[in-house]
Amino acid sequence: MPTNTPLLLVEDDETFRAILAGYLEAKGWSVETVSTGHEMLHRISGGNYGLILLDLGLPDEDGLALLRKLLGRSEIPVMVITGCADMDVRLTAFELGAADVLIKPLNPRELQYRVLNLLRRSPAPTPVSYLEAAPWRVDVVSRTVVSALTSRPCRLTRAEFDALAFLLRSQGRVCSRAQILDAITVSSGPESDRAVDTLISRLRGKLGVECNANKLILTVRGIGYRIDPQAAAPLPPLATTG
Repeated sequence: MPTNTPLLLVEDDETFRAILAGYLEAKGWSVETVSTGHEMLHRISGGNYGLILLDLGLPDEDGLALLRKLLGRSEIPVMVITGCADMDVRLTAFELGAADVLIKPLNPRELQYRVLNLLRRSPAPTPVSYLEAAPWRVDVVSRTVVSALTSRPCRLTRAEFDALAFLLRSQGRVCSRAQILDAITVSSGPESDRAVDTLISRLRGKLGVECNANKLILTVRGIGYRIDPQAAAPLPPLATTG
């Protein structure tokens, strides 16, 4: 059965977007809509969605590249919608991590049951407000980073914050430079592995005022970076004033 958790529909065709959203809403779902990949990436940074329905034919970015970026920074299941019947495109979408692929034109009842099945298999993840990387506490809602020892804030750029949050969400797994690029870029941003190395160097410099950042963010030669899971142990509550 439909839940209160909204669906996010990403579709640039205004008429098709309205029809699809109207049908899903008539079946009991709350649906939010955007028309570009840039809007989608901005929306997921502050929203909690049960499912993303992503059209691959958006005007601002290649659909498969956008899918890779989306899956690099979110655990929300993604249903790909495409007018391309090319098997290679469909297989690539699955390989990247899409939960399902539907080809236009859509059968409304098939869409309804596929959405139901995906939501049953993949309940929306519980929103996480804090990530921890000793001694730093990262608030993903307010996008702030504060020391749990001194209450000192660490002022990061958008890209630095997104890179730190992505590494923490990866829970100690090695992240390639390409994956980090996917997690921090919207429509434009760093374009090379060297740019990622420079970004990580700046991030280490800022975090290093409270800890040994070279031990917190480890370089994996020839691959990328990872957060040391021991360095990201749970932290004590922040000190309060007043």
